[in-house]
Amino acid sequence: MPTETEIANLAGGKIGGFGDQATAAGFIETINGTDKISKWCKTLLPECRKQAIIDLTIAGCPPREAIKYADLGAEVAEESLPEIGGWEYAFNLPSDCIAVSKLLDEDFTSTTEKRTEYQFETIVNKTNNGRLLLTNDLTNADGTGAFIEYVIDQTNPAAFSKTLKNCIVLLLAAELCPLVGKDPKLRNQLLIEYEQLTKPSAKKYNQSQFNNYAKSKPGDYFGGRGQTTIQYNNAETDQ
Repeated sequence: MPTETEIANLAGGKIGGFGDQATAAGFIETINGTDKISKWCKTLLPECRKQAIIDLTIAGCPPREAIKYADLGAEVAEESLPEIGGWEYAFNLPSDCIAVSKLLDEDFTSTTEKRTEYQFETIVNKTNNGRLLLTNDLTNADGTGAFIEYVIDQTNPAAFSKTLKNCIVLLLAAELCPLVGKDPKLRNQLLIEYEQLTKPSAKKYNQSQFNNYAKSKPGDYFGGRGQTTIQYNNAETDQ
């Protein structure tokens, strides 16, 4: 299982090691050390971790170890809302939400062959201390609120898949370049590797960990194809 110190040292390896700036062995003994390399790693790692999780969520493949579901409960009272434009409903987002992945039907896995996703927007709340989800659709099982898939900042390295760990390592290595190797060319190479190799690999892994596209069996066994209807943003697609 990876630790923050191991992730930092893997990132250091991507840029040729830390030399004797931390230890003669070229790696840090602990990310909580008092030397400047350890402090940089400790400062940069959380930002790189959150960036990797958000990047994969934007790509439509959020890391499974960062996903949560939530019924957002009661609507926010109108007098407590900022201007919400033409949206009909507003709900408080969970405090641990760093990005909303989907607004979807809560009961899609058990009562329907359709996976329906709905339009939404997120904005800051009226008091600027939280965020709201705005929508025109009520999607929880009771039809009284909003049900979402969202991602958190997963801070436990032991929970990281190999592919998420690799994404964080590449981003951390790139951010360390100006501080350790002072090599902008290497930084660009690492970011290209992240976009073209590491992130696509993580997307494939995340997609492999759920199956919402399984075809249903045909109604008879004399030929023909099974059909599953998948619905996104209220537009159905037969497969």
